[in-house]
Amino acid sequence: MFRIKRLYIEASAQDDPVTRRVRQRLAHLPVEIIPSREVLRSAGPLTPADISRGKETLVLARQQGPFWRACPGTKEYICCGYQILQVMTNCPLDCSYCILQSYFNLPAITVFTNWEDLWQEVAQQATAHPRQVLRVGTGEFGDSLALDELLGLNRELITRLATWPHLVLEIKTKWHRVTPLLDLGPNPRVIFAWSLNPPRLSRQEEHGAAALAARLAAARQCARAGFRLAFHFDPLIYFPGWEAEYQQVVAELFSTVPAAAIAWISLGTFRYLPALKNIIRARFPASRIVEEEFITALDGKQRYFKTLRAEMLSKMREWIQTQAPAVFVYLCMESPWLWRQVFGFVPSTEELAKKLDERAAAV
Repeated sequence: MFRIKRLYIEASAQDDPVTRRVRQRLAHLPVEIIPSREVLRSAGPLTPADISRGKETLVLARQQGPFWRACPGTKEYICCGYQILQVMTNCPLDCSYCILQSYFNLPAITVFTNWEDLWQEVAQQATAHPRQVLRVGTGEFGDSLALDELLGLNRELITRLATWPHLVLEIKTKWHRVTPLLDLGPNPRVIFAWSLNPPRLSRQEEHGAAALAARLAAARQCARAGFRLAFHFDPLIYFPGWEAEYQQVVAELFSTVPAAAIAWISLGTFRYLPALKNIIRARFPASRIVEEEFITALDGKQRYFKTLRAEMLSKMREWIQTQAPAVFVYLCMESPWLWRQVFGFVPSTEELAKKLDERAAAV
């Protein structure tokens, strides 16, 4: 179960079924019962040591806010209308570029255990929008698959969502152990999605994540079991010679999995909150990803110059659509200017969401 060394449980979460499951599977760990996860929260920004310790610390708590949330897009950029099930915060994987390092001030992976409330919210949303395709996922604030053998969440999600044919679940991950879920296929309304980068970047920047070959092999397993696939080249990271290595990833992708199984592919360039720069330098001193030239963009994040972003995104689109002309490709959280440069048109958020909904419903 990765490198979990500490287990905290909120007193109110002790009797939840998922809590009992986790305690049984992590029976070798000491357990501390706490009144609330807030007692672990830092008064200020987390130190690099806090963040590293948080990767080894698991908190089981009850979600006090909604599970179902809209993707936190930015008005200056075009969003895809994705819906989030916030079942956890933070991640056991340790990618150098992960925005979560500067996003939360709780030094732990938090898993919310009141799943009965989760199921109720899903039912409410599904019932309230019976004629609307709802694209939902759990991969915005943590990896959807990395802790699944501990939690068993995806099996329950896939089983329960079968009640509503207009709900489509996207399982976003950098992990590879899909075998426990394959018997739930075929199910084209479940989309397994992988973030991809060249092997060099995976080794240097995506610590603890599965190798590229393992991710693609897992994707092939899912396609053969009757699930659909998606891929996210996000973040695209610039380095000298990036073209050859990213083009090779695209070639490996389409030589490993059938293009017909792919629902969509997204593209997005590396961006980060200013506070993340010193965190990356302190935690990953060998990393050079923040040493390129950046500007402060409209969302306050550091981004590459837009001409470089246009070049990277345009070439990636060309390489993908040369291999698979029918695959739907879109930009994730990029500006209207970039859309026009890469695609020659600018969709609204509503138009992009509708296109993706149509892809999700095309089963």
